[in-house]
Amino acid sequence: VVFAHIDPEYSKYQLMLMLREWYMHPNGALPAYEWNFDDINPPVHAWAAIRVFEIDGARDIDFLERVFQKLLINFTWWVNRVDREGNNVFEGGFLGLDNIGPIDRSQLPEGYMIEQADGTAWMAFYALMMIRMALRIAPHDDAYAPMALKFLEHFADITDGISDVGLFNVEDGFFYDQLIRPDGSRDPIKVRSLVGVIPVLAGAVIDQSSRLAQAPRYQNRILNFLRRHGIQQRGNEVSAGFISMKEGPDGRQSLLTVVDPDHLRRVLMEVLSEDSMLSPHGLRSVSKRLEGAPYQINVDGQEYGIDYEPAESTTPIYGGNSNWRGPVWFPINHLVIEALERYHMYLGDEFLVECPTGSGVMMNLRQVAEELRRRLVSTFLERPDGSRPVFGDSERFQKDPSWHAPLFYEYFHGDTGQGLGASHQTGSSMSPTPRTIQPTPACASVSRTKGRSATRCMSCPRWCSAIRGHGARTGRSRSSPPTPARSSSTTSAWAATTWTPRPPPMAPSRRRCSATTAPIPSASSGCRSTSRIRRTASTTTSCTDCRR
Repeated sequence: VVFAHIDPEYSKYQLMLMLREWYMHPNGALPAYEWNFDDINPPVHAWAAIRVFEIDGARDIDFLERVFQKLLINFTWWVNRVDREGNNVFEGGFLGLDNIGPIDRSQLPEGYMIEQADGTAWMAFYALMMIRMALRIAPHDDAYAPMALKFLEHFADITDGISDVGLFNVEDGFFYDQLIRPDGSRDPIKVRSLVGVIPVLAGAVIDQSSRLAQAPRYQNRILNFLRRHGIQQRGNEVSAGFISMKEGPDGRQSLLTVVDPDHLRRVLMEVLSEDSMLSPHGLRSVSKRLEGAPYQINVDGQEYGIDYEPAESTTPIYGGNSNWRGPVWFPINHLVIEALERYHMYLGDEFLVECPTGSGVMMNLRQVAEELRRRLVSTFLERPDGSRPVFGDSERFQKDPSWHAPLFYEYFHGDTGQGLGASHQTGSSMSPTPRTIQPTPACASVSRTKGRSATRCMSCPRWCSAIRGHGARTGRSRSSPPTPARSSSTTSAWAATTWTPRPPPMAPSRRRCSATTAPIPSASSGCRSTSRIRRTASTTTSCTDCRR
């Protein structure tokens, strides 16, 4: 998703690669990571596909359709393999959160099982992303309209499952995993962590004013769906836990969510508390309340516990080389920010929460999202003394100009923001930056470009109008970006480390796609599009619809 802001075609290629027959198992499973293909990662492929599609201009329907077909198989694998009880409440074990629980969720004693709040919420999230994809494709292919309703049914079943087993603890106002013992008894694992925050991600706003939504056949199916689930309409509003519908200034809208507004407010009370999960540099993975007061649970006669560990891991679970017991992880923070912005689209400025909890400051959800974004970015910005939180107490990185440019670490200290783990985790830890950091208005340099085919300024990795005006090629250079010069201004220094999307080529020539006219070198003979293609200065040819 991050690379889509630089090279969307490469991002789409990577997403399709993992869905090819030599990576996806015939039963629909996707490999987890290089040393254990059989483990299970969160099902975020659909989210990544729809985000890359949108970043690229929401035009490549062919890409979205190909991804959707493969993800149908993967979604079915999850339903058949990761819901052992058949009650629409999912397990999953690892799910990318290594040691976040008091016990290794992938290695349970015989006869024990955990029904996971995060695994179930990820599947609700997955269903919502499939609905969004189906609604994007449906105006181009009527066969996808019923698929949107199919995944709406899945989403409703999952929300019913969450309610039936009580993953939401009414007393604490938080979501917890449920430990199922051999005798069938259930114990909530009462650890306030990102496990209980992930259900917040499963929310989507659906525009009901589109041509598809106004079609009589679609309207009848929606009414039948509401009737089957016992949902009654009162005036212009419909509400039943997982679905709300209302007339807004821009037409009719639907909110599909695991966490209704009342539950959302209660969850955010804990999430936005600086005594719990809100740190100066984003959301912690585990509540700070566990510091000095570890949570204990007895499983099969053995005591297991979890404490607040804001830095490196002190436990050997999953190798002990990463830590989800306190540090800030950017990917989940980014998804929480996105979710809050989606809720704001429906709930508007009238829905207010206290941020931080106990401060007396009331904010709408868009403002909360901006506050989280500000805290994340502050990890890398220079303080008045010139130091950066990300470098902690490292003299070399703080004082030596040659080493002072920001690095994107794997995770960050839950109190200080110091970078920990891998120091070049640019895939996940850069996730909030494209929308967070805005480049400087105009490049101050008009120097010549480096190399005959370069398209970037030597002073900053931006696609400058000064370069295009001096005859540089409009194609993207594949050479490594130059090291940006350090600036006294924290804003411009940060902007110099940020890539902006490639500008369109100057005055491109237009020719017909080879699917409808005579063949053109480098154009795809199998392209189904009738749109025009563009010829860049480097003489390559690509269709503007499918980019082949």
